[in-house]
Amino acid sequence: MSPLLILVVSIISSYSSCILALKSCPNCGHISVPYPLSTGPGCGDQLYKVRCNAGTLWLDALNGTYRITSINSPTQSLIIRPPGFANNKCIAADFQSQGIQLDNNLPFNITSSNTVLLMNCTSDMYARSLNCSSSSFCHKFISTNSIAKAACGTLPICCWFKTGGSNNEFRIRVRAERCSAYQSFVNLDTNLPVRKWPEPGVEIEWALPQEPMCKLLVDCRDLLNSMCLPDLARAGQKRCLCKAGFKWDPIKGICQSLAAGAFILGAVLAILRVYKHLQQSKRESEVSLTKMEKDISRANNSGRLARIYNGKEITKATNSFSSDNLLGSGGFGEVYKGILDDGTITAVKRAKLGSTKGIDQILNEVRILCQVNHRSLVKLLGCCVELDQPLLVYEFVPNGTLFDHLHRVKSGKWPSLKWHHRLHIAHQTAEAIAYLHLLATPPIYHRDIKSSNILLDEKLDAKVSDFGLSRLAENNVTHVTTCAQGTLGYLDPEYYLNFQLTDKSDVYSFGVVLVELLTSKKAVDFNREEQDVNLVVYFGKILKQERLMDAVDPMLKEGASDVKLESMKAFALLAAACLNERRQNRPSMKDVADEIERIIKNVTSED
Repeated sequence: MSPLLILVVSIISSYSSCILALKSCPNCGHISVPYPLSTGPGCGDQLYKVRCNAGTLWLDALNGTYRITSINSPTQSLIIRPPGFANNKCIAADFQSQGIQLDNNLPFNITSSNTVLLMNCTSDMYARSLNCSSSSFCHKFISTNSIAKAACGTLPICCWFKTGGSNNEFRIRVRAERCSAYQSFVNLDTNLPVRKWPEPGVEIEWALPQEPMCKLLVDCRDLLNSMCLPDLARAGQKRCLCKAGFKWDPIKGICQSLAAGAFILGAVLAILRVYKHLQQSKRESEVSLTKMEKDISRANNSGRLARIYNGKEITKATNSFSSDNLLGSGGFGEVYKGILDDGTITAVKRAKLGSTKGIDQILNEVRILCQVNHRSLVKLLGCCVELDQPLLVYEFVPNGTLFDHLHRVKSGKWPSLKWHHRLHIAHQTAEAIAYLHLLATPPIYHRDIKSSNILLDEKLDAKVSDFGLSRLAENNVTHVTTCAQGTLGYLDPEYYLNFQLTDKSDVYSFGVVLVELLTSKKAVDFNREEQDVNLVVYFGKILKQERLMDAVDPMLKEGASDVKLESMKAFALLAAACLNERRQNRPSMKDVADEIERIIKNVTSED
């Protein structure tokens, strides 16, 4: 390691060790209990209670208790063990409490990583939107697993589904009139033989905690650089709020110095400059990439440490980067589907050989994604620097992109999206971008918001991806001056003209996505009339002519109630506000997310 890298890492390490964090609870058996989880009144956050009993950790649901088998602090998730069958019968051991039911008043919910098998089901299940076919892998599990076979082997109806992963997903339900037994597996690759399936589990995630509550100044003594002040969001409540110059880090439970964040960013940039100067040979490039990856992992200030994969396991996972595994390609390089040895399905991004720009974009993504964690941002699992080009390993999001669902419906592969799906996708995306603008330190401008960068999972939940063009904004600076980059049809005209990148540049791009959601028309389409090639120009003309409903996707209008039609008009007005030519007149992403939430509430109140 070069003297510069040693100096940077040592200073970062020594600085981080000086910060006093809120007290984490002691280990429970072999499992560490990270903040904010709490096993007692003297540690963690009391809203995040778990129980430690004789070296075993437990999570209390509404009507039952479940053993915690593992905890992943960087992803704010834990895995509980389903109780199995009762008395060797095809009935869940928690049948009396109707399965797992979390308390929706607590900050825990079920993630989208679980594959649930339902057994001992009634014929009513055929009418529901689950896979209950006689050829489903659910039957493979029953016939292969000796315990399941003994309990359920003679029963014909077996179904499966993927859990939703939304913040209101609180239960896996069993009952006599539907299905009486269940089993669950986390990150299951159904192509594997049953004997290679992981141990049964249900992944639960927790919401990021707020600053601890307080009544007196002395209550904040454990949180350095904080004061007991009124909570502006809740009248009559006080919290240990960070002092000026500090920002609450909910993962570490500390008031993080903003200067420290800027210092760490400067250190990473210094390392990047060192890397570029060391590109004299393949060996030097590999060495510098390895150092860079490790240092970026150490320097990220959000607590999310990316795993370092070796070249052999990534090559095996992608079947030597087989064309059959190719998911897509662009100017930066290619993305491949990969299956790791533990069954985890991933998406592997590889820069094009010899492409300095592709390498820079990949390194930029590492730098950005190591600092953020939000349910609607694609998760970075790790990196690999052993091969000719650096690789990024992401969670696999299997249901294509928003672009696919809006514009490739005629291919037959992608079903058309209903109005309530489009509203939820818009809301989830807006919340993710608002998180980048408001809660990331320093703020992050995505710079390439478009429908093809919004991935959809099995439940049509959105995941914002592709941070290769993203930029970190300096604190207390209103804009970043940079050469205009982005995608034709989504680019903020003010950014294009004056090269000043702001959060409102992302708002404009998102406005284009809103119009796509409303009209099912592409941002740029040369098959349209010459004056209508640009969707924003077309949309503006439609609004001036007061013919808005003529532009709405006919499928959305068919059979729509008056309430839904009014919601489409409100949605269009919001899009128009985002597309205002003057950036100071555009709403913030937080305001956009709140307005979409209001529209959703108006629509759902009708149901």
